[in-house]
Amino acid sequence: MRTLFIKIFLWFWLAMAGLTVLVTAVSSLTASDVVWPGRRTLTAATTLYAETAVLLYEQQGPEAVAGYFRRVMETSKLQAALLDEQGQPLVGTMPPAWPMSPDGKRREEFAIVESRTFLLRTVEGASGRRYLLATVFDRNLLPMPPFWTRARVIRLSVLVLGSGIVCYGLAWYLTRPIGRLRQAAQRLAAGDLTARTGARLGRLTDEIGGLARDFDAMAERIEALVTAQRRLFGDISHELRSPLARLRLALELAQRKAGPEAQLHLARIERESERLDELVGQLLALSRLESTASLDATQWLDVAALTQQVATDVDFEAQAADRTVQCRILTDDAHRPILGDAELLRRALENIMRNAVRHTPPSSCVEVEVRAVPDRLHITVRDYGKGVPPEALEDIFKPFYRVETARDRASGGVGLGLAIAARAAALHGGQIRAENLPDGFQVTLTLPAIPAGGTPTLQDASG
Repeated sequence: MRTLFIKIFLWFWLAMAGLTVLVTAVSSLTASDVVWPGRRTLTAATTLYAETAVLLYEQQGPEAVAGYFRRVMETSKLQAALLDEQGQPLVGTMPPAWPMSPDGKRREEFAIVESRTFLLRTVEGASGRRYLLATVFDRNLLPMPPFWTRARVIRLSVLVLGSGIVCYGLAWYLTRPIGRLRQAAQRLAAGDLTARTGARLGRLTDEIGGLARDFDAMAERIEALVTAQRRLFGDISHELRSPLARLRLALELAQRKAGPEAQLHLARIERESERLDELVGQLLALSRLESTASLDATQWLDVAALTQQVATDVDFEAQAADRTVQCRILTDDAHRPILGDAELLRRALENIMRNAVRHTPPSSCVEVEVRAVPDRLHITVRDYGKGVPPEALEDIFKPFYRVETARDRASGGVGLGLAIAARAAALHGGQIRAENLPDGFQVTLTLPAIPAGGTPTLQDASG
């Protein structure tokens, strides 16, 4: 989103800044004589020549003016002619190449043609008679005005800065609703089904407002469907518990009365009923976790000690299958307290360890390690199984997801244990991730912990 904001901001700002520089440059190149100090100075000097020539003409005659013109020609390289009001020469001759106005009926009063400067000034003499002084300089006496004057730099800086502020506000106005819509989409993708764009965004009448209203409608529909699905799972699992209990009771009675030839089949029925009971129990647990947004009952827990206890229990079960579980506490501060639900964390750890025992080869050991970092507690469970395909490393934490190769149904799992562990980690503000090792598979559970030496508080533990 910041990229879109920066793109809009930079594109608008560069466009406005470029336009400002272009307009300033064009204005400088086409500036009128009012802004050209050199022309004003030249006009004033020519007017002084004209007044002097008229004064000499009326007081001393044409010869004095001609001498004056020769001295001026020697010192200033200026060719001049004194004309009457109708343009007829009185002293000197009018240059034949004098530029004419666009209508071709009058002479230009100021013009620069082929590096020559033409000036025509009107002066009124002491007698009241009007004269014209035509002067021609053999060079261009008006150099281009400086472009980067101080005033122009200040004006240009103010315009560029002002356009930047306007473009920043425009980019912020355009991208802020999109940013809020994106945040709502991220919350929904993270499992927060209550995520909405907000009433303010929904009141917008433009396309973004319409998109926000459509998003809210979609989120409400998804929330309704998922809630109904979770309720259905919970209801079905709850209703299965009663007939399952009656089935196990009837099975026990049948085992007492049946002969030896039927015990094998009854034992098979007992194993299947136990798996069904486990599946129903995990479905109920997952249904409760999915419908819970936060932990209801929490207490300060020594998760390292809890991990050791769970590892001991799972090790006892694993030895019957020729496997072992060993737990090691790697850092002394791993016993820092964590605010959480003891039963929920126990279930998560059991699921992770039992999953590892299920897939590690016979005569191998599942290694459990607990270590603390400044604000986190890491619990890793490593087995020596075949691992999972790389594309399935995240999917194995989804309910009922099964890897068809290494970790299939024959291993005995029902595809809910890791999903329950992932949901338990999320409710504690932690994370869970899996990774393949060169000779095994590892699941890491990360939980927030108070900093070393800190005072246990709810805020610290919630991360």
